[in-house]
Amino acid sequence: MIPTPLKAPRRLRADRDGNLWIAMFNESAILRYEPASKKFTPFKLPVQPVGSDTPYALNVDRKRHQVWVNGTNSDSVHRLDIATGQWTTFPLPRKATFTRDVEFTEDGRVLLTSASFPSWHIEDYQPTLIQLNPNGTTP
Repeated sequence: MIPTPLKAPRRLRADRDGNLWIAMFNESAILRYEPASKKFTPFKLPVQPVGSDTPYALNVDRKRHQVWVNGTNSDSVHRLDIATGQWTTFPLPRKATFTRDVEFTEDGRVLLTSASFPSWHIEDYQPTLIQLNPNGTTP
């Protein structure tokens, strides 16, 4: 067991350098854990008001060296560029979209699953698969 400096760790993933990225559900943040040095680095989600989002899950796009984080309270998904530390936020096309997971296609599209319970919280009452193309081109 390794204690974390923030509360409610969940859904960790590894990047191409062997570091672990951890969603911190109660903290509106993610953590990077570097096993070699045993160092934690927090990254606050880029939301207003500060602390208002709850990252349910994240995934690491190893090919593009990015961390994608579900913005479950903001109807968005957040992307952290690992090399620069810069955040980009992408608004989602539906209201009350509690995104559960993130996956990637080879050509860089991002796939998000949504599911609130009960499902009537979601706009049009249906859990969905959302495809996001952050490059702006048509797949």
